[in-house]
Amino acid sequence: MRLTPIQMRKQEFARKLRGFDPEEVEAFLSTAANDFEELLRENMDLRAQKTALTEELQNYKKLEDSLRTLVSHAEKAASESTETMKKTAQIIEREAEAKAQLLLNEARDELSRAKVKLDEVKDLREMILRTVRTILTAQLDMLSSLDNELLDRTLPSDVLDIKSIIESIEKPKPERK
Repeated sequence: MRLTPIQMRKQEFARKLRGFDPEEVEAFLSTAANDFEELLRENMDLRAQKTALTEELQNYKKLEDSLRTLVSHAEKAASESTETMKKTAQIIEREAEAKAQLLLNEARDELSRAKVKLDEVKDLREMILRTVRTILTAQLDMLSSLDNELLDRTLPSDVLDIKSIIESIEKPKPERK
């Protein structure tokens, strides 16, 4: 059984003939009861503090667990986000390479078509030049034969008149002083 301050104060002892001084015993018991009561209060306060601190510690542990979970989720999300971004970048890169290859192929095809057209134009030019040369050669031959025919014939008088007019125009005029 635990002793309480009230029990200490109300404790009575049997009286004997040569015993202790009752007033001294009463004063000692009163002082001991007061000290004991103060120690009990202090003990209760410390227990209350201990309970409060234990609850606070539990709250901090819960908070720490929550923060660890949150950090773990954040790291996982960051890792997943990084992976997703890498995959997206790879997809974009592949698409860009495919588009570039397509454009390059189209440019090569266009260049091939342009070369074919250029060859056609060169061939056409050569054909036109040959035709013009042939025509001009035929015309020169014809002019040459006409000139020879004209020289062989006698010129009519009106042609002679025109010829003399042309010659007079072509003669240099004397300079005037």
